[in-house]
Amino acid sequence: MPESLTMPRIALVTVTYNGETVWPEFLDSVLSQHAVDWHLIVVDNASTDGTIEMVRAAQDPRITLIANDRNVGVAEGNNQGTRWALEQGYGEILLINNDTAFGPDLLHRLSSTLSRSGAGAVSALIPYYDQPHISWYSGGHFSRSRGMLSLHDGQDKPILFGDTPFQTDYAPTCCVLFRSGVFNRIGLMDEGYFVYWDDVDFLWRMKRAGISIVVDPAAIMLHKVSISTGGRQSDFSIRYGHRNQIYFARKFFGRAYASYVTAFTAGVGLGRVVLAKDTWRQWRLRLKSVGEGWRMPLPARSDA
Repeated sequence: MPESLTMPRIALVTVTYNGETVWPEFLDSVLSQHAVDWHLIVVDNASTDGTIEMVRAAQDPRITLIANDRNVGVAEGNNQGTRWALEQGYGEILLINNDTAFGPDLLHRLSSTLSRSGAGAVSALIPYYDQPHISWYSGGHFSRSRGMLSLHDGQDKPILFGDTPFQTDYAPTCCVLFRSGVFNRIGLMDEGYFVYWDDVDFLWRMKRAGISIVVDPAAIMLHKVSISTGGRQSDFSIRYGHRNQIYFARKFFGRAYASYVTAFTAGVGLGRVVLAKDTWRQWRLRLKSVGEGWRMPLPARSDA
């Protein structure tokens, strides 16, 4: 049997928006992959820079471009690429950010771990791009007391490299390899989020369905954190972060818990103002975003 027929077939889904500064290094990382039969699906959300032209310039039959005429968000973009991969019969689907860089064995390592572990998904270990020995993500969990925030274990601490995969509750979908059966079982991402919390929602649904996810500490991906959204305290991040947190709380836990999250958010935001970490304008934006989350229509079913 030819070697190519024995290699794992992996569909990579990445959503781009004005990403011309990060695309070259990401593409080089993908092109360097060995021992896998990969296909990259690029879903572009109406970029106004040179992103689309750069993707087309690759002229590689292993790259498919889905060019949207408007910005549909990360969740819907991931769903567009995932549907394409499912229709083409891919058994493994990697959701991955393009503000990343990684070595030539990443895909093979993730696929091998997925096969051996029996888990539904596997995540890479993710250091900061400019601090490759400091952890951005090395496992995660949900914090009910903090409004079901998805917390990164060991964040901003020296990274602990290793060879033994370990189970986790949460992984950001900037680099998670899924068995296609996971999507067939629990559905696609909730497109109501647009950006942020869509991965929390999906991983929470996996957890409720008893589908495990592991982290492979030997699979390393460097992440240029928040390069496209202006950082965690930008107006963009504040709006979608708090809006979607309330939507998530209402969707899965009801009005009482969402009311607790509302009070928690207001209190934390006020504390940030007192400590001079935020302005009053930012505090008002947090409250406005919470209100927006309360007005978002919920899906007909809580697990939709």
